[in-house]
Amino acid sequence: MRPAFLEIDLTAIRGNIRAIQRVVGPETAIAAVVKANAYGHGAAEVSRAALEAGATLLCVAIVDEGIELREAGLDAPILVFGPPNADEADDALAHDLISFVGEPCHAEIVAASARRAGRPARVHVKLDTGMGRHGARPGVARVLADELAGSPEIEVAGVFTHFAEASEPDLKWTGHQFRQFQTVSREFGAGKPGGPIRHVCNSVGLLRMPEARLDMVRPGAILYGFNCGFDPDLMPEGIRPVATLRSAVGAVKVVEAGQPVGYGLTWHAPRDSRIAVLSLGYADGYPRALSGNSDVLIGGRRCPLAGRVSMDALTVDVTDAGPVGIGDEVVLIGAQGDEEITIEEIARRAGTIGQEITSRLSRRLPRVFSGRSDD
Repeated sequence: MRPAFLEIDLTAIRGNIRAIQRVVGPETAIAAVVKANAYGHGAAEVSRAALEAGATLLCVAIVDEGIELREAGLDAPILVFGPPNADEADDALAHDLISFVGEPCHAEIVAASARRAGRPARVHVKLDTGMGRHGARPGVARVLADELAGSPEIEVAGVFTHFAEASEPDLKWTGHQFRQFQTVSREFGAGKPGGPIRHVCNSVGLLRMPEARLDMVRPGAILYGFNCGFDPDLMPEGIRPVATLRSAVGAVKVVEAGQPVGYGLTWHAPRDSRIAVLSLGYADGYPRALSGNSDVLIGGRRCPLAGRVSMDALTVDVTDAGPVGIGDEVVLIGAQGDEEITIEEIARRAGTIGQEITSRLSRRLPRVFSGRSDD
């Protein structure tokens, strides 16, 4: 196995699910958001751990992600967030995936597939309450409700929406979205005994709007142990980071004062310096935006990047790090000794969000899983 890899702590996944359950209470179900290869953490293994801890639904973005989970042996309900299309509808139903419908044409596609299969299809209706992406606006929702009422091939198992800015200090728009959802979802029988389940809360929503937890919540970022932009004091007790990005020193060389390192000659040694070379780069998902703007941990000490992030290599100034040799462990995200580089720090330095950092970690980085339930 290559010396650069992503270590995933499945014990932390299970612990995070349980911590979220303590926050929302036993009457609110948890849907684990495992789209984008579980935000880069490994969809099948993370899904299995989340279900073991009490999650009851898995959420993916595209049909292929759902099929991958089925082929891994997972038989839990799986909701596909992406809109149905005629080319994928039969595959979705054949693998018992739950489609969302947000337009009358979606209902027609799913109903046609159900007729071909000779069995009903379960769906969740998505409402656009102010995000402006997929989902039925209030006027369309009434038409869609009529379409679904006339489609015996379709079972409406859920109704949901998605908050646009629940992490902002002012929750006025989020409150507007929630109130609109409560009104429009009634068109589909939501809120009545035996009616479809209702879910609106993402990670930050479930923390900041207890009244909106309803029947189910959909944690993403906090499932993986990082903050998606809310007040750090709101982080539930027991939530822990899940991923550690590790590598190893591949070479150490001396660079004389004034000599450049890396593409574009953007870094020149301010003194005679020692440079460690690591065999990973932006092709592995480590952002090029971190060039000259991040640290790694070697021997429990922070060491700054020197020069640009290359496709397959990083160069690090280890002049002040004490003895460093080939094969020494390097932590790029995670803890080593008393120091830690969090996903939040990496995202801030790269000018983005933690979800983008982890979901773009390349599949060529091996995932090494610890804490399997059968270990």
